[in-house]
Amino acid sequence: MAKSVPAPGWPSFPAGDKSSLGALLAGLKVSQWWPAAELRAAQQAQLGWLAGWAAAKVPHYQREMWPAEFAARLAQDPGQFWDIWREMPTLTKPQLRALGPKLYARSIPTTQLPFAPIRTSGSTGIPVELRTTATTRHLWDALTLREHLWSQRDFRKRLGIIRSRKAAARHTDGLVQPNWGAPVAPLFPSGPSSAMHIGQPVEALAAWLLDFDPHYLLTYPSIMPWLMDHMAAAGKRPQSLREIRFVSEPLDETLETRLAEEWQVRSTDIYSANEVGYIAFRCLEHGALHVQSESLLLEVINDQGQACAAGESGRVVVTSLHNLATPMLRYDLGDYATVGAPCPCGRGLPVISRILGRTRNTALSPDGKRYWPTRLNRMRTMQPVMQAQYVQTAIDTIEVRVVLSRPLRDEERLEVVKNTIEALGHPYKVEVVPVTEIGRGAGGKFEEFLSLLPELQN
Repeated sequence: MAKSVPAPGWPSFPAGDKSSLGALLAGLKVSQWWPAAELRAAQQAQLGWLAGWAAAKVPHYQREMWPAEFAARLAQDPGQFWDIWREMPTLTKPQLRALGPKLYARSIPTTQLPFAPIRTSGSTGIPVELRTTATTRHLWDALTLREHLWSQRDFRKRLGIIRSRKAAARHTDGLVQPNWGAPVAPLFPSGPSSAMHIGQPVEALAAWLLDFDPHYLLTYPSIMPWLMDHMAAAGKRPQSLREIRFVSEPLDETLETRLAEEWQVRSTDIYSANEVGYIAFRCLEHGALHVQSESLLLEVINDQGQACAAGESGRVVVTSLHNLATPMLRYDLGDYATVGAPCPCGRGLPVISRILGRTRNTALSPDGKRYWPTRLNRMRTMQPVMQAQYVQTAIDTIEVRVVLSRPLRDEERLEVVKNTIEALGHPYKVEVVPVTEIGRGAGGKFEEFLSLLPELQN
């Protein structure tokens, strides 16, 4: 942070010119090797200060008063910091929506201006808007470069993108740009790039992929089986593609294996959320999903609010360390994840072994058991099912929405029902509903399993 900001500073960067993106990236190259305890201590200093900032500057936290109490306790008893920290209430997504501008700081240092709005994808139908600062956007750029460098991408190669694009940009779909754009182009010579909107027909996406023939592709996991099937039917595949970087949706092992075997392509994925930015990247050495601790604190907590140990799963709660414009202390993302063991690569950054998804992507069985469906991919091998989505509409009912290449025969419909019951592990009533298309969320996300039960919404 600039010297005018009375904060302990970003915990991960050595002394130097932090206004430079190159210097910021250099600091991240150092801090990734800090021991876990050293990273944790630096986070502690920033979090204690952030609680005080929120209590002094943010209307919601000023009204509640408890942040000031906790800030005082954290400062007075640093040895019990983490126990005290976990006593703080979490901020849920419904609360974030309801509070809106009441979470905006009344002022921030001029060095962090200008503000910029961020809107979530609104996957639950109610988008959320918050503010970021020049500082948080600068860190986002540096972390973007870190992820590229971790994966050892050759910036001189072609970059392709298939994702949700704003309506105003869709007229430029498929146009070739001279470089990768920011933040790569200002620091590194780079090859051409091209982008397509996820809503384009699969035929158009496949034609673009063959024509532009990128070396690297950024997209969502759910589009790839559809694309691969379409191209396999024509006996074609992109020749130069070497890696696909997946965002927004969980990457399942079946797709990763298929890409490796059929296209000889490496897969990686990124865990992020618009509200807080990047959450975790994979290291190339071991494929471990490392939390970006210089940017945020990630907690995985159980139903009692206690920290989960390695191998245990719980709710994901995050605190952005540097967003002074919209401080969100202990924000409950609505995701569930499993804590991983330290990675042999030597980085001190914590590890997540698995992202389980949102509460609304869990199933609820008639006996009250809640679980994440994990065997849904068997439907992808069925003809003539081109795409399928499982929707729990009642405690005992699953609606299977299917996009078909032709009408189902009676025996095929029975097979869909049988596969659904076997995949979910419960004798649900299964309703098969043919549809012309399965919609995506506002951010382009596809939810393979979706619960409409009120108790599982977030």
